[in-house]
Amino acid sequence: MAVLLGTLLGIPFWLLGLFRIIRISGYWRAVAYVRRGRVLIVANHPSLIETFLIPLVFWPWAMLRLRMFPWSLPDKNLFRDFTPEHHERLRCIRVGRDDTLESRKLNWSAMKRVMEHFERQQCFVAHLEGGRTSKQVEHVSVGPNRMGRIRNAQILKAAWKKRAWIMPLHVEMTDAMRQDLPGFGESLRRLLLSPKCWPIRLEFRRPYRIVGQRFDEETEKRRLELAILSPEMPA
Repeated sequence: MAVLLGTLLGIPFWLLGLFRIIRISGYWRAVAYVRRGRVLIVANHPSLIETFLIPLVFWPWAMLRLRMFPWSLPDKNLFRDFTPEHHERLRCIRVGRDDTLESRKLNWSAMKRVMEHFERQQCFVAHLEGGRTSKQVEHVSVGPNRMGRIRNAQILKAAWKKRAWIMPLHVEMTDAMRQDLPGFGESLRRLLLSPKCWPIRLEFRRPYRIVGQRFDEETEKRRLELAILSPEMPA
């Protein structure tokens, strides 16, 4: 099901890239690392649509090698009527975003699944709690780039334990595109039909690994925020 859906969405995504509506930098770097496997792509979160756009970057390669179709970690409320089986078919593992017992249990289960998939050389796309680009009380900025401070980064601990690569990704959208934080359907409509929402830019930064005998979550959250927001210097 995921492969079929990826193909149906991948063709228009490719056309959007051809017409420069979606612009990608660091493309071949991202393709090369995901091809090797065990990569965690972490991005800021201007809207809901990028959760589904990012895996499409790797079409059509994902049609030949399923590892290149990254799993996503969407909010449990994104598809309220979907069962866990539906999410599995779409290569999604649900996570919680609030401090409830249900979310804590869901996140514990999700992290176990993530680590099992890392063992199988799978890749993931994640938007960490608190990392929205706007409407956050606490934020961090580098030049014109801004995002909310990351509040929870347990998946970084999973990446550290399994020696996965972390690839920061900066997503830049126009004000018209991210206004009112539209849902998936409205974001898709704006992307396809509204020129004032063009272009969307995806900038894959240089990946890194967390090394050492001890995991310091606060340090790693700050490091990741800066990596997502800081433009790369030309070589």
